[in-house]
Amino acid sequence: MDDEKIRRQKAIDDWLPITSSRNAKWWYSAFHNVTAMVGAGVLSLPYAMAHLGWGPGVAVLILSWIITLYTLWQMVEMHEMVPGKRFDRYHELGQHAFGEKLGLYIVVPQQLIVEVSVNIVYMVTGGKSLKKFHDVVCKDCKDIKLTYFIMIFASVHFVLSHLPNFNSISGVSLCAAVMSLSYSTIAWSASVDKGVQSDVDYSYKATTNTGVVLDFFTALGDVAFAYAGHNVVLEIQATIPSTPEKPSKGPMWRGVIVAYIVVALCYFPVALIGYWIFGNQVEDNILISLEKPAWLIGMANLFVVVHVIGSYQIYAMPVFDMIETVLVKKLNFRPTFMLRFITRNLYVALTMFIGMTFPFFGGLLGFFGGFAFAPTTYFKTDQELLKDVNLDKQKDIDDWLPITSSRNAKWWYAAFHNVTAMVGAGVLSLPFAMSQLGWGPGVVIMILSWVITLFTLWQMVQMHEMVPGRRFDRYHELGQYAFGEKLGLWIVVPQQLICEVGVDIVYMVTGGKSLQKVYLSVCEHKKCTHINLTEFIMIFASCHFFLAHLPNFNSISGVSLAAAVMSLSYSTIAWGASVHRGVQPDVTYNSRASNTKDGVFNFLSALGDVAFAYAGHNVVLEIQATIPSTPEKPSKGPMWNGVLIAYLVVALCYFPVAFIGYYVFGDKIDDNILITLEKPKWLIITANMFVVVHVIGSYQLYAMPVFDMIETVLVKKLKFRPTWYLRFISRNVYVGFTMFIGMTFPFFGGLLGFFGGFAFSPTTYFLPCIMWLAIYKPKKFSPSWLINWICITLGVLLMILSPIGGMATIVKQAKDYKFYS
Repeated sequence: MDDEKIRRQKAIDDWLPITSSRNAKWWYSAFHNVTAMVGAGVLSLPYAMAHLGWGPGVAVLILSWIITLYTLWQMVEMHEMVPGKRFDRYHELGQHAFGEKLGLYIVVPQQLIVEVSVNIVYMVTGGKSLKKFHDVVCKDCKDIKLTYFIMIFASVHFVLSHLPNFNSISGVSLCAAVMSLSYSTIAWSASVDKGVQSDVDYSYKATTNTGVVLDFFTALGDVAFAYAGHNVVLEIQATIPSTPEKPSKGPMWRGVIVAYIVVALCYFPVALIGYWIFGNQVEDNILISLEKPAWLIGMANLFVVVHVIGSYQIYAMPVFDMIETVLVKKLNFRPTFMLRFITRNLYVALTMFIGMTFPFFGGLLGFFGGFAFAPTTYFKTDQELLKDVNLDKQKDIDDWLPITSSRNAKWWYAAFHNVTAMVGAGVLSLPFAMSQLGWGPGVVIMILSWVITLFTLWQMVQMHEMVPGRRFDRYHELGQYAFGEKLGLWIVVPQQLICEVGVDIVYMVTGGKSLQKVYLSVCEHKKCTHINLTEFIMIFASCHFFLAHLPNFNSISGVSLAAAVMSLSYSTIAWGASVHRGVQPDVTYNSRASNTKDGVFNFLSALGDVAFAYAGHNVVLEIQATIPSTPEKPSKGPMWNGVLIAYLVVALCYFPVAFIGYYVFGDKIDDNILITLEKPKWLIITANMFVVVHVIGSYQLYAMPVFDMIETVLVKKLKFRPTWYLRFISRNVYVGFTMFIGMTFPFFGGLLGFFGGFAFSPTTYFLPCIMWLAIYKPKKFSPSWLINWICITLGVLLMILSPIGGMATIVKQAKDYKFYS
């Protein structure tokens, strides 16, 4: 039986693209690497230089070349570092470094983002270059849409994608490598021929600080995209023969050195000469700036087409390998020609379709791809950093840490802690969210969110001590139990930190803005000194430099109670004053947007606002950890009592404010209902002061788990002694950090609506459901199984859609922003 398994495994490996042919020469690796590395993105490097400037630009280009050559050398060395074994795929090396499951989760998503996205970008680039060639050669011909040129470009890949492996595309790859060197040479030599322009200017093109900073970051993304070849390095090395006497790393490294010399000959002259000649007037594709001679520009565009044909195939091959591995090894399909024919054609069609639908995909890639290009290319994660904190060490350390130092809380502590965590100042924007959603969807989403999040909160309360004799005091501990020690940390901690640190920054801004509103209302008809929002944020932060030193949850119970009372108070003022004002005579409930696109963005942004309103799950287990528990009287009883009271208060705050506010003011409502109300002035001032008191308590509640994480790492991992001055320094640094970010980006709520969509939705709407399914394993299609999958589906949709609206908010708010105004 074992022999049969081995024979079948060998037959499959001989069929799969990466391992089917191992007779490549060192020069194959040279031109494969050139084709993978030197993309059409080289033509945008002068434009990136214009955003970076001479000093940073030269430094970033050279540093990137050195760092990526070093990390590429590491990968070549690690390919066969275990005697008798070759890591033929990037994820296999990841699995060896981080463990079977965690390695897959770390590497595969990032590698797929890079490879599939590059293929989509090359679909668009190929189509655009064909169109440019057509427009240059035939200026008076009928205009043909970009869509058709992308389809023409894709037609080649419906044929080439059936070449079985890397060695079979070596001819295509060689042509592509030659073309990349050719059009790069055309670009810089034609620039030299044109000469330095008379009006050349090397200053930043952007007119505002915000514009300069955002352009600088975009340019960093362009440079990162230019060095994306590491994603296929191990797969290329797998095609080279290897023996103990002559390992593959020798010829592979020789090929890499040649490839990197070619990269330098392409990148540096194009980037530096292009910027030197045209300055900040250079276009995002230098061939557009050159314009003439037409025959040369036409030829360069054709070279680009040939090159991206080869590059597409290089990046597609590892994707084909992943797809075919899953189909044959996991789903037990037979490795046949027909299976390969269908899957590869479907993949080409998918990339073509996305390219035609989103021809601006390169811009999206510059944003999302940064999360994948930089890790897979620029840094090797040290395995030591992934080792989980050992939570079973000395009892005296646990007695010192914030979450586990005090376990004598009452059920009503849980009630007002949960109210303070859940009901944020965001409740005042719910009528605005309703105006973006409309009556039907708005009511459904508000009620559904309340029901789903109450259900997922109940799950977390139940799971807190489901293992006899053990309590999951922190969200990540439950994650580690459900998903494994390492994977649980990676899934939960980043999302929890985004939520908690993000909320604290938002509350810094909210507290400062509310203080500013009080000041402006009091000084409306007086000659008061103008005070910037920055200074009000600093005033608000000052109290946290004291409160942050309260050691644990129980010690902030008084602050939390005051905050909970304030949240109910200002919510009541908001809807009570709205009822007093009465339905406005010109009230309408139409869409706020003037066109369909804005209507969609507004709708998605409102989903993010609602998700942010239900963010309290991130501190639930930490709150429950403060309640005493015995086998006879487990903590879930009093905790659930507190949660039910809290959710009744949430309903009394959210629903009246959202529905009455929208009913009274319709689509004329402001993004903060207190602004719309205006009068009576004394009541609005009171409400804003209530908001200040509330966000003081909320800040501390969300900061406490962060303090616990920081102090756990410092004491258990870095071996610092648990002293008062360690706590004094670390907590003050954290408060100072959130204050600084809040002052620098007072539109951070928009950023949070974007990034937070990835974290609030999972931690609140569906991560508890996934944990429940992983731990309890309910029977398929049972009521429990169905309810959990419905919540997961709705939560995932919310996670995908809400960041899109947040992105639109960022663009609008950051457009005219000046730092520290």
